[in-house]
Amino acid sequence: ALATNYPNKQFITYRVDYNMFLTEYYLESDDGIGFRRDQASSFAKRIAGDFNPLHDPDNKMFCVPGDLLFSVALAKLGLNQKMKFTFSGMVSDDTPIFFQPTDSETVEARDNEGKVYLSINRSGARSEDEEAISSLARSYVEFSGRTFPHILVPLMQQQEIMINPARPLVIYESMEIDLEQLD
Repeated sequence: ALATNYPNKQFITYRVDYNMFLTEYYLESDDGIGFRRDQASSFAKRIAGDFNPLHDPDNKMFCVPGDLLFSVALAKLGLNQKMKFTFSGMVSDDTPIFFQPTDSETVEARDNEGKVYLSINRSGARSEDEEAISSLARSYVEFSGRTFPHILVPLMQQQEIMINPARPLVIYESMEIDLEQLD
C-alpha cells in the first residue's frame, strides 16, 4: 500500500508491483541486466514450473529461461497489443543484456558486444499497467512451464518422435501476443 498525504485528506493506493516481484530474479547495473544462475534457476522452478536441465545452476550448458527474459522485457518495456518475441541466442549468467530500440516497432536485447539474444516487434496500443503486465506474464509463464511435459511430449509420442531425455535441448524460437484490447 502506498499512502499519500494531502492537506486534510489521505489517499491509499494498492497496486501489484511486478517489477518488485521480478527483482529477486535479476540484477541491474550500468552494465545492463544480468542474471545469476541461482536466480534464473529459481525462477524456472518456482515460478514457471520448468525443470529443464538447461536451467540447473550446475549445468555446463546453463542458460537463462526464456520465460524470465519475456517477463523482464514486459516489466521494462510495457505491453503492446501485438508483440512477437524472437529468441536468437541463449543468455548465460555472465552475459548482461540491455534493451535497445532499433526502430519505432522493434527492440532488441543485446549484450555489450552487440550480439542479439531477443528481438521484440511490437505494435498497437501500449500499456504500462503493472497489474495487467503481471497478470499476463504470470499466466504465460505458468502455461509455458507446462507446455513441454503436458503438451509437447504427448504430441511427439503420437508422431513417434522423442528427444533424448538424458540430454534434452528444447529451445523455443518465438512466441506472439495478439490482444484484442489492453484493458
